[in-house]
Amino acid sequence: MRLLLVRHGETEWNKLGRFQGQCDVPLNNRGLAQARQAARAVAVSPGCTVYASPLYRTMQTAQEISRPAGANVIPLEGLKELNLGDLEGITGAEMRADWPQVYAAWREDPAELVMPKGESLKQLQDRAWQAFLNMESAHQEEDTLVAVSHNFTIRTIICKLLGMPLSNFHRMSLDLASICTVETGSSGRRLVVYNSTGHLSPKYR
Repeated sequence: MRLLLVRHGETEWNKLGRFQGQCDVPLNNRGLAQARQAARAVAVSPGCTVYASPLYRTMQTAQEISRPAGANVIPLEGLKELNLGDLEGITGAEMRADWPQVYAAWREDPAELVMPKGESLKQLQDRAWQAFLNMESAHQEEDTLVAVSHNFTIRTIICKLLGMPLSNFHRMSLDLASICTVETGSSGRRLVVYNSTGHLSPKYR
């Protein structure tokens, strides 16, 4: 099985540096262009299944990917972004100023922090990994499928896949509209490609 994990394109909140979490922010024009370039790179076949977080920005990206082949898009709750609770919509500067203890804990060991009225990375990883297993079990070994998700969600899946502790979460970065490729076969699961952005033209990277 070949799974392509695609991060959604840019939104205005990405552009402004605001934490989106589970707020339903749409793609901006740049994000739509990024989604279309990701669609050309993925080039799904008519029989391919496209999964997506049900948030608007991921569904928009998934629809651009699925449209050329008329593929189905299946919303999957487990692929949603981290619930940031009270931190939804703020900037990094506002977090440092208004939530200094939370910011310090996030930088020191992100694995231990539960966002105020939100989730922890472990809770996110548990539901995202279950979504990964559900997708895997629903398909044959020769299938290729696409899952459109979010920055933190994809990174926690990759941490689990590689056996990397969430305390090392900040050592990874993931670009907008990037593609990661995971292959599953008789020898197990392998991360083949991480954070590929070669499909994006220079103005959209």
